[in-house]
Amino acid sequence: MENGFQIWSFSGKQLYKVSKDHFYQFMWRPRPPSLLTAEKEEEISKNLRKYSKKYEQEDQDAFNMLSEQERKRRKQLQAEWEGWVAKWKQLHEEEIPYRMELRDGEASDDEEEYDTKEVEVEEIVDVHEEEVPFELDQ
Repeated sequence: MENGFQIWSFSGKQLYKVSKDHFYQFMWRPRPPSLLTAEKEEEISKNLRKYSKKYEQEDQDAFNMLSEQERKRRKQLQAEWEGWVAKWKQLHEEEIPYRMELRDGEASDDEEEYDTKEVEVEEIVDVHEEEVPFELDQ
């Protein structure tokens, strides 16, 4: 491993390279001094598993709460949608007599259930050949 540092651009081009003897650490943004005492830091490092389980459980509880809220929101949206569809179907059924009146008594609501196909038929009725004189002297 080389001692020193290199600075690269965002596109991957090396901008700067410095080799230094006895260069071990470079802190881009040095951390502020800890507010905890050395004994407290040691205690935390020893009990890290206990603390991590506690905080993982809190994270999981928060995630479950958010997902529960999301499920409730989706159920509410689903219920609103189903209510709107039911209301539309009811209005559609109530308008059947009016639509029949507009169509001279014909119930044409069932027309939407069928597919319409257009078939084009070409039939030759008569073939007549005629010679047309073509003159270039005009």
